[in-house]
Amino acid sequence: MTGLATRFFAAIPRPWTSATLAYVLRSLLAAGLALWLGLQLHLDSPFSGASTVLLLVQPIQGAVRGKGVYRMLGTLVGMVAAFMLMGLFAQQMLLFILGVGIWLGLCVGAMTVLRHYQATAAVVAGYTVCLALGPAIVAPEQGFDHIITRGTAVALGVLSLSLVATLFSAKTMEHKVRSSLLDACARSARLLAASLVGEEPAQLARQRHQLAIDISKVDDQLGLGRGESALIRSRQLAIQAGLAHLQSAVLDAHPEHPYHGIDPALCARISTGLQQLSACLADARCDFRTAADTLEQLRRCADDRADSSPQVLLRNERLDDPLTDLGAALLNFSSLDHARRGPIRAVGYHRHYADAARNGIRALLATLSAGAIWYFSGWDQGPTLLAVLGPCCTLVATAAAPTQGINGFIRGTLYAIVAAALCKFLLMPQINGFPLLLLVMAGFWSFGIHATSQPRHALQGVAYLIGFNTLVSTGMTATYDFVGFANQALAWIVAMLVCLLAFQILPKDPARQVRALKRALHQHTRLLLRQASTIDHAQWQAKQQHRLVTLKSLLGADHPHEYQAGYLSLQLSKQLNRLQRKASGIDPASPVARCVQSGARRVARYARHPAIGAAQARRTSRSLSRLGAPHLASAYQDLAWMLEQYANLMD
Repeated sequence: MTGLATRFFAAIPRPWTSATLAYVLRSLLAAGLALWLGLQLHLDSPFSGASTVLLLVQPIQGAVRGKGVYRMLGTLVGMVAAFMLMGLFAQQMLLFILGVGIWLGLCVGAMTVLRHYQATAAVVAGYTVCLALGPAIVAPEQGFDHIITRGTAVALGVLSLSLVATLFSAKTMEHKVRSSLLDACARSARLLAASLVGEEPAQLARQRHQLAIDISKVDDQLGLGRGESALIRSRQLAIQAGLAHLQSAVLDAHPEHPYHGIDPALCARISTGLQQLSACLADARCDFRTAADTLEQLRRCADDRADSSPQVLLRNERLDDPLTDLGAALLNFSSLDHARRGPIRAVGYHRHYADAARNGIRALLATLSAGAIWYFSGWDQGPTLLAVLGPCCTLVATAAAPTQGINGFIRGTLYAIVAAALCKFLLMPQINGFPLLLLVMAGFWSFGIHATSQPRHALQGVAYLIGFNTLVSTGMTATYDFVGFANQALAWIVAMLVCLLAFQILPKDPARQVRALKRALHQHTRLLLRQASTIDHAQWQAKQQHRLVTLKSLLGADHPHEYQAGYLSLQLSKQLNRLQRKASGIDPASPVARCVQSGARRVARYARHPAIGAAQARRTSRSLSRLGAPHLASAYQDLAWMLEQYANLMD
C-alpha cells in the first residue's frame, strides 16, 4: 500500500521550474484576479471565472489572446444555442438531452474540419451548452440565470488572463516564425542542391519527409503568432501562400532522375549557388528579398544555358519548377519586411468530413449514454455528468491517441479529488479573508499550471485544474458537505468512463484515416485529369500537398512507396499545367492546336483509366510529331509515361 501511494505521488509534476516560474506566476495572478472579480460581483459561482483562466492558460501570449477572443465568440454562440434549446424543450428532459447531444456532436464535427482558433470557437460553443443547460434541465425556471452566469464567468476569465498576458508576457512568436521560415528555406535550398548532383535517393527521401512535416508545422506557428503580432496577422495569407510554394519545391519528387541529360557543369554550378544561398539563410546573413534575387539569377543562368532539343528543354523546365517555387516562397516571406504586391497564390487544406461525422456521432452517443444514466438512476449529479462530458469529448477528439488522453484526464481528476479534499476540508475551514484564500489556492493551482507547459502532461494538468477548482468551488458562503463532495467526485469519474466507453465503441483508427487519405489522393487525381483545363492548379496542388504531408505524418519515413501516388499526382498537375501554357501560345485554328485539344479531351475522357489515358497521350504525341511540333510531342510523351506509372501504382 505504501509503495502504491509512493508511486501515485511521485507521478505528480513539480509546481514549477526555473524555466516555467514566470508562466506559473502570470497564470496565478490572472486566476486570482478572476476569482477576486467573481467574489466582488457576487456571482453565484465566483470560482467559474478562475476555472476559465485555468482552462485557457498557455505559455505563449498569442495563444492566450487569440484563444481568448474565439473562446468568447464560442461562448456567445453557445449561449444563443442554449437559449433556443431551453425555449424549445423546457420541462422535456429526454428531448432536452437529445438536443444537447446533437448540438455537441455538430460542434465536435465542426472542430474536426476547422483550423486554429476557429476550432477553439467550435469546441467552446459545444460544451458551453453542456455547462449551462445541465442545471436548467433540473430547474428550467433558473435556466436564464445559469446561462448568463456562465457567460459572465467566461468574460471575466478571458479579460483577466488577456490583461495579465498583455502586461507581463513577452511577444516571441514573430521571431520564432521568422526563424522557422529561414530554416525551412535554407533546408529546401540544400535539398534541391543535393538532388541536382544526384545524391543517394534514400537519403534525399528521408530529408524530404522530415522537411515537408516541419514546413507544415510553421502553419501552426502562424495560428499562434497572429494572436500577438499585427504583422503576422496582416501577412498571414502571403506567408501561407509561401509555405504552399515551399512544399511544392520540396515535394517535387519525380519517379526518375529529373535532371538526367542536363549539362553536368550547369547542374554543379546551380547546386553550388543553392548551397551558398542555404548557408546565407541559415546564418541569417541575407533577408528573404535578397535571397529571392539571388535565386532569380540562378534561374536565368539555367535559361541561358538551355539546349534547343525538346528533351533537354523538358528537363530544363523540370529544373525551373522547383527553382520558381522556391523563389516565389522567398518573395512571399519577404512580406514580413516589405508589403507584398501582386496576386497571392490560393491555398487549400484537406478536410476529413468522414472523420468529423464519426467524432460528432461519438459525442452524441456519449451524451445520450450520460443522459440515460441520469434518467434511469434519478441521480442528482446529472448536470455534473453533462458538464464534464462536454469538455472531455471535445478536447480529446482530435488527439492522436484519444484513449491515452482520457486516461490522462482520469489521472488528473484523481489527483484533483485528493487535492480538493485536503484543501476543502482541512485548510479552507482554518482561513479567513481573500489573501489567505488566494495563497492556499495558488499552492494547489501551481502544480496543474506547470503540468500544462509540458505536452506529455497537458491534458492531465487541465483535468486536475478544472476538477480541483470545481470540487473546491463554493458560493459566497462556504459549505463543507463531504457526502455532496464525494457524490460530485464520483460523477466526474463516471462521466470520464462514459467518454472512454464511447471511444472504445467508436475508436479512432489511424489505418482508416490512412485509407481515407489515399482514397482522397486518387479521387482528386482523377478530378485533375477530368477537369485539367478548368481546374485551379495552384489550389489543387496545395490541397494535395496537405493530404500527402498528413499521410507522411501518419505513416512515418519508413514507407516511401506509400507516397509515390501523391508525388506522381503533383507531377501530373505540373505537366498538365505546362501543356496548357504551351498550347495557349498556338493559333487556335491551327492543326497543332486542334490536335492538342483532341488529346486533352481523350485524356480527360479516360480519367478513371490512366493506362488508356497514357495510350491516348502517346497517340497525341505521334500526331504532333507528324505536324512538326516536337516540343509539344515530347511533353505529351512525358505525360504518357507519368500516366502509365500512375496506372501501375493503382493496380
